[in-house]
Amino acid sequence: MAKNRKKSSFRGKVRKDSKRQGTGYGYLLLPKGVSVFNPEMKTTVELDFMPYEVTSKRHFDRNIEDEIAVPGSLWYKRPFKRHRDIGVNNEKVVCPTSVGKPCPICEKRAELIRKNADKDDTDALKESKRNLYCVIPLDSKKHDVIPHIMDISQYLFQDELNETNAEKEDYELFPDLEEGYTLKCRIDASTIGSSKPFSEIGKITMLKREKQYTEDILDEIPNLDEVLQILSYKELEAKFLELDEDDVKDDDETTEDEPPTRSKPRTRTDKSEDKEKTKEEEQDRKRKERKEKKAKEEASSDNNGCPHGHKFGVDCDEYKEDCEPCDKWDDCGDEQDKIK
Repeated sequence: MAKNRKKSSFRGKVRKDSKRQGTGYGYLLLPKGVSVFNPEMKTTVELDFMPYEVTSKRHFDRNIEDEIAVPGSLWYKRPFKRHRDIGVNNEKVVCPTSVGKPCPICEKRAELIRKNADKDDTDALKESKRNLYCVIPLDSKKHDVIPHIMDISQYLFQDELNETNAEKEDYELFPDLEEGYTLKCRIDASTIGSSKPFSEIGKITMLKREKQYTEDILDEIPNLDEVLQILSYKELEAKFLELDEDDVKDDDETTEDEPPTRSKPRTRTDKSEDKEKTKEEEQDRKRKERKEKKAKEEASSDNNGCPHGHKFGVDCDEYKEDCEPCDKWDDCGDEQDKIK
């Protein structure tokens, strides 16, 4: 006789899960079917910028009064901060401050600045400002006419876009579904701060769209708030210090919308700091030994001189740590009595 079979718990879940599966692309988790837009250098491309529905309460552009980038509203970019050359593999990682969380790399940089460390060392840990956008390439030979994610620095694109928007009031409507503009972008090759050329937006021209969009397109737009892969404090600290996660102090995990509450800034003593402290203590010990040796050498040139560099027959019992164990304490005391 067959046993009673439990009702399947897979119904409706497998297909939902398949829709969530994506592709890892560095620090980005791309939704299924969505690719990164990497424009060819020294070309011109026309792009339609699509808005997405904001879900994060920690959006950098959030302005409650003007209803900008608040949850439930449509916005066209997702600002974030990034560190580069982190860990043994020189990886690029999202700075946790992008979602209101503490960052061990930023904390280390702040510590180095307080210690007046070399500027090159502090600059190496500095975060850079970047933005994610959802774009539809209209005339690219290597990209389909579907939503893509564009990841580019504030300096290389957004600053130029802000200047273009300032030319005409209507230009700020460029990401609007029904009144938007197509951006004709000249793609230049830049090598600023890098030996390898990379794409830079040289000039932006606003064009009237040949075809506008309906709200149905929003179903195809990736949620830019969910694309960033942000490591926990412990994971990022381990990667930064090139340690196993078990070797760094654990901390309570917090969600993006529940940032940690602390009355004081977080302070941690990592292994590199321990080594630095040990090194300083060793240097102090050696300096003290050299000083004592010098005092003894100077004292040895004077009959019955103080081996600790004090005044023989004068400073007896004035320096307890040196006088009590001193072999010449009796002679020094006798000499002091004579002087008195």
